[in-house]
Amino acid sequence: GINAEYGVFIHIKKMGVTSIFSSFLLALIFLVSTTQSFVLSGYLCPTCPDTPDPNSLIQNIHPNYNIVYIAFAGWQTDGTLINQFDDPSKSFTLTRNMISNIQSKGKKVSISLGGGAGGIIMDNAPPSFSTNMANGILSYMNTYGFDGVDFDIEHRSGDMIKCGDIINAVIAQLTAAKPGILISMAPQMTNLYPDLGIVSAGWNEWIPVIAKSLGAFTYIQPQMYNTWSAVETIAYAKQYTSQIEAGWNVTYPSGQVVYVQIPPSKLLLGYPSSPSAAGSGYIDPSQIVGMVNDLGSALSGIMTWSIGWDQQSGWKFASVIG
Repeated sequence: GINAEYGVFIHIKKMGVTSIFSSFLLALIFLVSTTQSFVLSGYLCPTCPDTPDPNSLIQNIHPNYNIVYIAFAGWQTDGTLINQFDDPSKSFTLTRNMISNIQSKGKKVSISLGGGAGGIIMDNAPPSFSTNMANGILSYMNTYGFDGVDFDIEHRSGDMIKCGDIINAVIAQLTAAKPGILISMAPQMTNLYPDLGIVSAGWNEWIPVIAKSLGAFTYIQPQMYNTWSAVETIAYAKQYTSQIEAGWNVTYPSGQVVYVQIPPSKLLLGYPSSPSAAGSGYIDPSQIVGMVNDLGSALSGIMTWSIGWDQQSGWKFASVIG
């Protein structure tokens, strides 16, 4: 990942062994205390146009990626999961060996639910919905060896608070069954939007989940793209990071007020890996690196859609940012 590099020169002439060892320890402590761990996560979508040969890509993911999200699993109206990542037309069937091969290279792998064309969370879903979804996620983890789950759910219908509580119930069951499970989300930027203090359709829809289940999430990865030009800038990303980490009050339609504050340790910002990867919001990776360096410990990493588009562009994203 993006780490500060420090050269350490120890002049050992006429120094005793004790002095050399002490200097080495001081240098090691300096390195550990000043090197920031950085996460680069990305989505791998076997059925998407950016991945013409998923069998090859899944074996040759750029080494700079730390977390890989297999996209996507969908769900039926009762919460039962649907495999939407296998692609017979490309002779691709995901296997446990594929996942373990990625993990053997020091990466984490999660199953991602939803996507832009994914299913809808209905506020009138049956009581069994959350249990069925949680059991489906756990079943996928056991079958494929996933480290966790990513929520890329972009569609809700009805009462946003009720929709949020459906996901909260899923998360509660997951953390009870597998303490320490890797859980992430990739909200559209407007659904985690500190410039607006309300929850309504298209705005802050993920707040009811974050307000109750923040502690369960390993990473929160807002999509800083497919929005509008004024907010698709490095300057706004810095402002946005500062605002959501400072915290803000959000008022529900009922009048209830919740306070939301995202800690730096959980925050990754999401960007397209190539100009083809999104309708808008592509920023040159070198500029993203500059932003990361400027934000320092206020940011834990970068998420990208997608690993496939990155490969198609000759790994111009991961090779620069990772």
